[in-house]
Amino acid sequence: MIENPEEIVDQNLLTDERGRRIQTDLGDSTWGQLIFPSLVERQAKTNDGLRVVIFGSYLLGYLLTETLHEFERQHPSRLNMVGLVTDDPASPAAKISVKRRIWRKYDQQETIHLETAMIETGLKSGVPVYTGAVKTEYFRALLTTWNPDVILVCVFGQIIDEPIINYPNLGIYNFHPADLLAGHGAGPQPYQDLIDRQANTSKVTIHQLTTDLDSGPILGQSPPVNVRFADGIMTDNVLVLDDKMLQPIDVMGALLIKTLILHQEAGMKGAIHKLDFARHFKPEIREWLMKPIA
Repeated sequence: MIENPEEIVDQNLLTDERGRRIQTDLGDSTWGQLIFPSLVERQAKTNDGLRVVIFGSYLLGYLLTETLHEFERQHPSRLNMVGLVTDDPASPAAKISVKRRIWRKYDQQETIHLETAMIETGLKSGVPVYTGAVKTEYFRALLTTWNPDVILVCVFGQIIDEPIINYPNLGIYNFHPADLLAGHGAGPQPYQDLIDRQANTSKVTIHQLTTDLDSGPILGQSPPVNVRFADGIMTDNVLVLDDKMLQPIDVMGALLIKTLILHQEAGMKGAIHKLDFARHFKPEIREWLMKPIA
């Protein structure tokens, strides 16, 4: 067992002496850090456009962050990622329900690698990354500094409370890899639900986030995703299912951000209530999603 996994994450982040900075004094948070990108990583930021904070981790959160980073690179005056809040599974003190969530499937070395990759993608996007508790005075002050117009949530291990939910004027949206509209897969183990039901397909759902877990008003869903092998067999490996359900995230994330930008540019306030994500998937992508697991 690795004695201090957090220290290894720090060493990974500070390698090459890129001028990054790690702040460990987070006031009333009992775990985590605030990691700042280097000047070089921040130099492409314009501070113009829709201000977005991501609460995300693991592979789905990573893909969403990469999608927004690429969008901002192409449209620097229209999108401004201002912060990333992520899980800290390497810390024994972190209260993120590790034993109930996908992290339980990974050993310590794999967990360190996944956490490092998630933090890296935020820093390379030029934004500070926070890994501590969010229901704290420290984080609320940090959120006020970031001042997001919108918050996107994708695989995050803490309960998000009303002061955070009510902050962004264009809403807070959660990406959940389950068919919530059909009443399936709410909670921390959506893939186990697929296995238990022996499902043939599933969908990614985006909903407005509320204090009730995975119960907020549904904004829209992906097209169906085939979750079986070519011979019709259902896997019992949640990591295989996670890899398959990852596939719609980039298209949905890009469409949601484009729509939110248009709302802001039109002077509109308040959350978006409906968005037909499935209609915006090209026929060849729909066909790809329905291919069996390879």
